[in-house]
Amino acid sequence: MTLLRIIGIFILIYLVFRLITMYVMPWLLRKFIERQRKKFYGEDHSKRGHSKQSSDEREDVHINIKGKKKVSSDDIGEYVDFKEIKDKDISGSKSKKKK
Repeated sequence: MTLLRIIGIFILIYLVFRLITMYVMPWLLRKFIERQRKKFYGEDHSKRGHSKQSSDEREDVHINIKGKKKVSSDDIGEYVDFKEIKDKDISGSKSKKKK
């Protein structure tokens, strides 16, 4: 009897979960999107640059770009010349043991 009750509870939980995911969640998502859309496309369009101004009223923007700064090779860093040193003791003893 308890096994049937547990199976019934699982089936009921599954059906409720399925009902929520199929009908309630899409409805909530649509409501959320609609609310965000109303916030974004509100009455005041001037804050987002949608104001209608004539070309005379607009400000001219001038950007002055200075020449690229040359990087000298002295500022890059210090060059280090190195040699590879082979360790004769380790490589020699291993090769002798393998043979």
